[in-house]
Amino acid sequence: MLENELTLNKIYNKSTELYQSKNGYRFNSDSMILSWFVNRICSAFGPENTALEIGAGSGIVSIVLKRRGFLPKIDCIEIQESLCGILEKNIERNSLSGEISAVHADFADFAKAKRKKYDLVFVNPPYFAKESGHLSADSEKALAKHEVAGSLADFFEISKNILRKGGKFIVIFPASRLQFALFSAAKSGYTLKNIAFFRENSSTRPATFAASFVLGTETAFFSLSDAEIFELRSENGEYSEVGTEIMYENQPE
Repeated sequence: MLENELTLNKIYNKSTELYQSKNGYRFNSDSMILSWFVNRICSAFGPENTALEIGAGSGIVSIVLKRRGFLPKIDCIEIQESLCGILEKNIERNSLSGEISAVHADFADFAKAKRKKYDLVFVNPPYFAKESGHLSADSEKALAKHEVAGSLADFFEISKNILRKGGKFIVIFPASRLQFALFSAAKSGYTLKNIAFFRENSSTRPATFAASFVLGTETAFFSLSDAEIFELRSENGEYSEVGTEIMYENQPE
């Protein structure tokens, strides 16, 4: 993709810059929430652990995750050639070539051929069912938002081939599709371990949730009454303490 078809944006802190397509898929706050949640759940992971991001797009989740201090190396799978090119560009731009690897591949094909086992798989998957909503004419947006190349249920099932028993699968998804996510996880042999809901402020309903699942039989029972709810902003519209922590390394000046 040509330079004049991209924008360069500072994200999270002053030293992190990411290219995005001007007219294609552009990241949103869900990417920042996912990187925050993964780092929170996997804070004990060390450099000996291995991680994989499905559908990495331009790389914002993994790159910001590294800026948060996440130690394991991350393999980033991206099916779209145009986005994978931006991903590679962003990895190089942020001097993370030794920490993050970009792989242009269909996740199903990658998992079938890969012998390596991961301790963590995480994903910000397409959130519209293929037959629902308006399918964008732009292929980047269509594949990123609609379950054209795979659904969350597919990602749960395919990940069983490359995730260690006891490994974590972390996802961010619309709150309206919670039942589908929990059913898909259980069907593929995952157990819910942590879940948090996110809403704009205390007057609104949660729009998204982030959840951590473990592959393999678990005896612990998780009650949804233990779920956390976070507001991204206060009533006056400013970022809350958690919202600031999600979006910025330090309080913006």
